[in-house]
Amino acid sequence: MKKTLLIILLIVPLYVFSQTQKIIAKFIISESTLNNYDNTKFDEERGGYFAFYEDTRGKLCLANVADNWNQQSYGQLLNLTSKTYEETSTTYKSTIFSCRWKYYNSYDKNSGYATIQFIKTYKPQGIVFNLTMILPNLDKLSYIGFMDGTLNFENY
Repeated sequence: MKKTLLIILLIVPLYVFSQTQKIIAKFIISESTLNNYDNTKFDEERGGYFAFYEDTRGKLCLANVADNWNQQSYGQLLNLTSKTYEETSTTYKSTIFSCRWKYYNSYDKNSGYATIQFIKTYKPQGIVFNLTMILPNLDKLSYIGFMDGTLNFENY
């Protein structure tokens, strides 16, 4: 009985939450580090990706999704700022976004604020990203990958 109740408590919030996400863009993780140590295998096993989405109030949010485990950390982006650098003869066009992320974990009761720097680089082959996240315990997570879809932050 306890096992069934636990499964229901874990799955129902995920189902309800997934119904409120309007995904704007998805970023597939290719490489990752935790405190400068390779963490790529972990992110591959969990089917890790990031999704920017609108909540039911139209607020821009971020989800760090473990697709293979049906888990995610999710929440609103706060104090979002951006700066765009135009393409030059030696660099591609890029935009750097900085913000605070108020996150909640679907897999435990933890929540908190993380500092995010997200760099989006426009290459001829597609858009690549670099996301750095500083957690409340000062762990540093870094992710590199590519974008699946389009993303326009101008409305936020």
